[in-house]
Amino acid sequence: MATYNSNIMSNVFQKNDSINVDIKASIPKHKKSSSTLNSKKKKVITSDMAYQDNENNLDYVLNKSMDDSASKRNSLNKKKEMKLYPKYGFKVSPNYTIKEVIGKGSYGTVAAAVETSYGAQVAIKKVTNIFTRDILLKRAIRELKFMRYFKGHKNIVNLLDLEIVFDKTYDGLYCYQEMIDYDLARVIHSSVQLSEFHIQSFFYQIMCGLKYIHSADVIHRDLKPGNILCSIQGTLKICDFGLARGINEDLFEKIRSETGKQSHITSYVATRWYRAPELMLCRKKYNKAVDIWACGCILAEFYGRKPIFMGNDQMHQIVEILKVLGTPKSETIMKYGSSVAVEIFSIPKPQYGKMPWKTIYPFACDKGLDLIEKMLKWDPDQRLDCDQVLNHGFFKDVRNEKEESVCPYGAFDFEYEQHVTDMNDLTKLLFKEVEEFKKMKANIYV
Repeated sequence: MATYNSNIMSNVFQKNDSINVDIKASIPKHKKSSSTLNSKKKKVITSDMAYQDNENNLDYVLNKSMDDSASKRNSLNKKKEMKLYPKYGFKVSPNYTIKEVIGKGSYGTVAAAVETSYGAQVAIKKVTNIFTRDILLKRAIRELKFMRYFKGHKNIVNLLDLEIVFDKTYDGLYCYQEMIDYDLARVIHSSVQLSEFHIQSFFYQIMCGLKYIHSADVIHRDLKPGNILCSIQGTLKICDFGLARGINEDLFEKIRSETGKQSHITSYVATRWYRAPELMLCRKKYNKAVDIWACGCILAEFYGRKPIFMGNDQMHQIVEILKVLGTPKSETIMKYGSSVAVEIFSIPKPQYGKMPWKTIYPFACDKGLDLIEKMLKWDPDQRLDCDQVLNHGFFKDVRNEKEESVCPYGAFDFEYEQHVTDMNDLTKLLFKEVEEFKKMKANIYV
């Protein structure tokens, strides 16, 4: 969901030690402060803090009665006075003042706000209707777990606080996040000129964030410019983990051996224009290569200033890819293992030749085009992985290997999903996530 809005950017980026974006934004500019709430002389523990999910307590949590959940709901809503904003349908903690709504999507609304104690600008994302459908509740829980797991990486959006509200018209999960000035779509589709240096720097940050995510055996599954935020200083942050998924093979095997069930991951993910072909052409298990495809599309979009594959529906999307990449080789078609792929690509259907990238983007540097070429492959096994992308010569002028960290907590554990089977269990688990986050937050300040 594209969550951040702005008016047209007026000036050109300046190439210097830090990339700055000069804009006339519709959001009022407040006194400059840190994007987190740690800016007013509070000592913060900077050493790595081990991620604790307390999964050993999961059975205890899930076995609590719904009466207990009801009492929690009452205590959550009564423990402190909340500010009401009927105009926006928001009910927020008293130390936040909402300025305006800056984004809306199918899963919720985002408002710009100020934390009054410190003056920090924040974004409050209200996820709605989560208690009406289990799929929405599952998505909210996943997003919270991933944001806790990846908290602290400079290229992943930071979660500051959480609230659950049950009052009618205001109900939902409220996620308080650091405020980032724009989403990347707004930057790319503006009139601001982007030099090779800017494209390299921006794309490098995206890949550093993705390497961290992939190192935990997690795929984002919805990477696109609208889900990457950009600050005025030129810092990029990946957001919106609602469709993300853990894919560790050892965990899949453990679940299979314990339950006898084959874990299934849906192929109906990713926004169509950034959706890898294997998601549309077959039902086989996919992997991290779907994120690499999406990033290849984003890199191409930096040069073309519009999405490269703009299909009106799934079939049209395949045709748009065909026009550029040409008809895939027969062995790739067979690899898809689907009658749909054979029907689409085989004679007598039209056969397409590959279009040279230099023809599409004549002003792009050769290394940039080479990287696009190696990320946008019909065959997912032939695409570069994150490390290979970061090692590419395209990043020679911007690379800093110290920025290319991996998640220190190892593979993300998604085994909890096997223990939650209904709305009651999911609701309790959501409470647990909010409580665990608040405990972790309380321990940060010393």
